Amino acid sequence: MPLVLFTGYPCSGKSTMAQELVRLLQRRIQEDEALAARNYKVVLHSDESLGITHSEYATSQGERKLRSEIFSAVRRDLSKSTIVVVDSLNYIKGFRYQLHCEVKGSATTYCLVHAMCPLETIREWNSAREDPWDPQLLEQLIQRYEEPNGSNRWDSPLFPVLSTQDRIESCIDDVCSALFRTAGSSGSSDHRDPLSKALQSPNSSTVLKPASQSNFIQVLDSQTSAVVRKIMDHVRLAVSVGGGAGGGGARVIVSDSVTDVNDDRCCYVDLPPQGVTLPHLQRLKRQFINFNKLRDLDEDRIVPLFAEYLEKNLND
Repeated sequence: MPLVLFTGYPCSGKSTMAQELVRLLQRRIQEDEALAARNYKVVLHSDESLGITHSEYATSQGERKLRSEIFSAVRRDLSKSTIVVVDSLNYIKGFRYQLHCEVKGSATTYCLVHAMCPLETIREWNSAREDPWDPQLLEQLIQRYEEPNGSNRWDSPLFPVLSTQDRIESCIDDVCSALFRTAGSSGSSDHRDPLSKALQSPNSSTVLKPASQSNFIQVLDSQTSAVVRKIMDHVRLAVSVGGGAGGGGARVIVSDSVTDVNDDRCCYVDLPPQGVTLPHLQRLKRQFINFNKLRDLDEDRIVPLFAEYLEKNLND
């Protein structure tokens, strides 16, 4: 079912908007016979409901964990009868892209609500909270924030709402149009299927097809082995320089041509604090190959997926 993703600075009014949107969607479902007949329900996930604390945003390991919590909640609740609303910072465009791909893989709809707020107001609202953000962390998150861009498919359709002036109710019709993609206009008497124009069928970027390349396993092994070598080169260098848990807690860039971590095409692995060993990496590599050897991945997806697989399993 549709996913509504909120994004914005801390203390920008996201939670108030998200709670109001849930009420408006529930009212719309009750009042619209076509929607009511499908027994839709609305589920709200927030940092608070998922047990995510402010301190988890302070480290890369903590952020990886919280993003995993959000992604798992979305994957669990996406269904034909559930609208999922996610109230969190969602300030990394790569994570928004990941959620967009998950939604498209489920052949449903998506929209992004950007809660906008002046910095002076954010600081004022933060100081008035019962559980304020640490001022230094707040400033860091503001600096790190990656603004959504409506021209990017993973940030579209985009609904910017200025917290100090607007209410989410002002764009509820547009949000519902994006989520339910009705076959006719709001004033039409035509039969309407709420998901008749959902996201188009999953394409090659979100669906794995049966393997057709004769040398696919060799390519899979070659590219995953190259990633393992890059990580072990970093570990050996760290050991030779400082000893101890080689490379523990470090970020290793494993993509060849892109080395800027702010670039969506850059692939990297955050190593666990205790470091890694070659046998552990080789075991994970074999598991990854076994999972994918009967599939037909595009070659340019192998390294990103393997990097994601490594990071999840190394840091769990």
